[in-house]
Amino acid sequence: MNIPLNLKEKSAALSGLILRFCLTGVFLLSFLSANAQFTITNDFRSSQPTGIITGGGGGTQGVASFTSGIVDPVGAGWLRLTASQTNQRGYAYIDKSFPSTLGVLVDFEYKMWRNDSNSTSEYYGGDGIGVFLFDATSTFQLGGYGGSLGYAPNTAGGVNQGLAGGYIGIGLDAYGNYGNNNEGRNGRITRDANNDDVVPNTVVLRGPTTTNSTSSTVNGVLPTNRFLFGTKLGDRSGTAGAIRQRNEVDYNTAPYNIRPTDSQFYRRVQIEIKPLGGSLYNIVVRWRKSGSGAFTELINYNTQDVPPSLLKLGFAASTGGAYNYHEIRNLLVTTPGNLRVTKRADKETLRSVASTNSANVITYTIEVTNDTDAALQNIIFSDKLTDTNGNLVPKTMFNITNITNSGFLAGSSLTQSATTNEINGSLNLAANSVGIITVTGTLSSIPTGNTLKNTVNVMPTDITDNDLGNNTAVVTTPVIAEDVDLTLLKQTIGQECINYTTGNTYELRVTNLGILEATYSRLGNNTNRIVVTKDIPTGYTYNDSQTNYTTSTATGGTERWYRTTQSITGGTRYTYVARGAANGAQTLNGSGIIMEPNFPIRYTITPPAGTQSYDDVAKVEYRGSNGADSFNGTDIELPVNRLNNTITQTVVSTPSQPTIPNSTIYYCMRETATALVATPSTGNTLIWYLNQGGTPATVAPTPLTTLAGTTRYYVSQTNGSCEGPTATIDVVVLPAPSAGSLGNSQILCLNGTPSAFSSTQNGTATGWPTGTTISYRWEISNDGSTNWTAIQGVTTATYTPAMLTAYGIRYYRRITLATINGHTCPSGVSNTVTLRMITPTPGSISGEQKVCSGQTPAQITSESVAMSISDAVITYRWEESFNNAAWTIVPNATAITYTPGVKNKIGIWKYRRIAIATVSGNSCETASNEVIITVKNCKTISNPMLPNKAKK
Repeated sequence: MNIPLNLKEKSAALSGLILRFCLTGVFLLSFLSANAQFTITNDFRSSQPTGIITGGGGGTQGVASFTSGIVDPVGAGWLRLTASQTNQRGYAYIDKSFPSTLGVLVDFEYKMWRNDSNSTSEYYGGDGIGVFLFDATSTFQLGGYGGSLGYAPNTAGGVNQGLAGGYIGIGLDAYGNYGNNNEGRNGRITRDANNDDVVPNTVVLRGPTTTNSTSSTVNGVLPTNRFLFGTKLGDRSGTAGAIRQRNEVDYNTAPYNIRPTDSQFYRRVQIEIKPLGGSLYNIVVRWRKSGSGAFTELINYNTQDVPPSLLKLGFAASTGGAYNYHEIRNLLVTTPGNLRVTKRADKETLRSVASTNSANVITYTIEVTNDTDAALQNIIFSDKLTDTNGNLVPKTMFNITNITNSGFLAGSSLTQSATTNEINGSLNLAANSVGIITVTGTLSSIPTGNTLKNTVNVMPTDITDNDLGNNTAVVTTPVIAEDVDLTLLKQTIGQECINYTTGNTYELRVTNLGILEATYSRLGNNTNRIVVTKDIPTGYTYNDSQTNYTTSTATGGTERWYRTTQSITGGTRYTYVARGAANGAQTLNGSGIIMEPNFPIRYTITPPAGTQSYDDVAKVEYRGSNGADSFNGTDIELPVNRLNNTITQTVVSTPSQPTIPNSTIYYCMRETATALVATPSTGNTLIWYLNQGGTPATVAPTPLTTLAGTTRYYVSQTNGSCEGPTATIDVVVLPAPSAGSLGNSQILCLNGTPSAFSSTQNGTATGWPTGTTISYRWEISNDGSTNWTAIQGVTTATYTPAMLTAYGIRYYRRITLATINGHTCPSGVSNTVTLRMITPTPGSISGEQKVCSGQTPAQITSESVAMSISDAVITYRWEESFNNAAWTIVPNATAITYTPGVKNKIGIWKYRRIAIATVSGNSCETASNEVIITVKNCKTISNPMLPNKAKK
């Protein structure tokens, strides 16, 4: 089974570590429904993560930095906010905005540790880490350092305002000041039994930044960064110093000069904001103190503080007399309430030999989270192991030895491929639960790029998952080679596309991915050399003046590189020989350490005008000694370690804007939208943005249509290394037109002539663009509630209905249709008007008879009653006619039956019943059939001449 990934990496067409390690720190981003779903991930393991702004006090106070290649192996670093020294300050924030519409989930790991006990005055560790969400439209301005952790004011430090645009600030407070009300902070956590002003080992939530610096509400404005909630952690007995020394928020156990392993100190934090409806938002903070198991809820707080529509995320830390390293890793920012997956490895680096601590064995832990209220069946699962270039590593290189799972429902299955390093399966997962999969394997040789990359993807089949960005997780693990293994790290400074005017600037740094150190020295010493070469074609302008180099072979000076040039076929070769900080033997440590990171080879290349693409190539070699002033010795790296010595980047011209079929798209409110469409040039990939400076994504957004208004979307295209300008698409969600109102309901008798239903108020399209046209659709129904049918061909504001041929009610309503650029939106329905034809069916009577004059006829009976519409009142009137004379009303005869009085008059009497239907004072009547009563002279005549018979 081959499960396609739904998230693509934005990457350059490179070889070497520009692809191998730089991309481990780029943001992987995705959103689907506009202003709603999104995903940001950054593991902070690389030395050059993109989209991160770092800063701090500067100078002796330090700044936030990345430890990859400096303290830790390349590709295995951390975001370090402060060093473990007194009076340090540092911050970092993601310079990409994300929406808050459907809530936010922030997930990260941290370490707080120090390089000595710092027990003087019971300082120990401090201060802590501030985690904050702030308005993305605000100009970034940090709050106070110290106990305010970059979020709240610190008037003692001269900072009278909290973080600009701050929404919430969570303090992971080791020292204990973030939760108190000193230094301009409003509100506090309760004191411990020791009654100390500081309350160490707490997690504290503070609210939005406002203009009110007092502790009371002023003119409806709440106090700035007010205390909302706090949780005290662990044993609270003893002095504040005794509490501070316990391993809760930070690590306080010797030996102090080594970062604690996950088994010694592990902290993973989740911050979740969910809208509850109305004006309420729920803020939850939870953490986990081991690599497995359930999270513990620390804060659960409901607030009426409405988050800004666009947010950014940041971290800050500081030290004073108490100090720690404050470090962040494995950041995920996403939309809650869907299916997501995360993955972590138990090794920072790998080797291809067992060595100590099973250095070539790695275990991956995969967490599949069903953050919905429904159990999910048949989640498609895919996991694969590849090299840097995405090629599956063969089983002869990496062998999966064990797969386990827990937390899934019955029917789940996982299958390991018999021929490749792939695992596929089907997972069933209960609502609001987490399933765990562990994969263990052994590495026996070096993958291309010295990187083992594990990619997992989950895809639900029984729900629509609107955030596919968090359905993929990637762990990239550096592989340390045997012996010395030099390679190059490359960083683009500024523009990635070809700049024909000022050129493109890059920096090269040498790193040693081998287990052994490399030795070298300046010319004048007969030692090994670290040599970097670049070949520049004729016609290209090359400027390396910002590189710290000399062209002298003398051993003195502070320059870090010796540079020489020579003509070669088709161009010029620039050769750089590493000199080190001083004359004498120099060492480049192994295990992924960068050589003198502050002294890169920095250069600018400008190609000839009209160049559409070119390859920028550099090569590093570890050459053996060949004389004191020579650097032309043979390459002494192991042959297998030379495969990554060359780094190639294809630099291309700026792509044009993608093709947009429609720059303005119209939707009706709550109309089902489809994903936006643009067409890239052949070979390019689209990049989508919800707003300028926002989160990029490779999946086209599907607009929300729940609110009327215009939303602008941005789309560009990239050829893998170079992104072009954006094109814009305006999505206009049109408000529903008003239906207007109707009048002139009618009550008619049979053969009456209906008049037109009137438009007492025409439909309107308020808020629609100029050029909108209005038309109408009329509908008819027999019952007024269901089965409405459109009346074809009628688009006017009024309508004259056809007459009914039998009693009944017809219901009519009108829908206003507003149209702009061919897109039509209906209004709701108007009020209903009716046409009532109330002439009743008369029913029938019987009772035809012959009677003698002077007799009383029998009753004329009702065979069937009169019928009309349901709300009609039926009454009767009897009429009679003698010998075909005009009909006359029988006085007081209004019953359903009628008994005529004594008939003395000889002749033909006719009777009929008139049915009268009355509605709202309007009456219609119908005559029944006629009943004849014949009255005869039935008297006896005596005549002696005739038989005695009566005439009849």
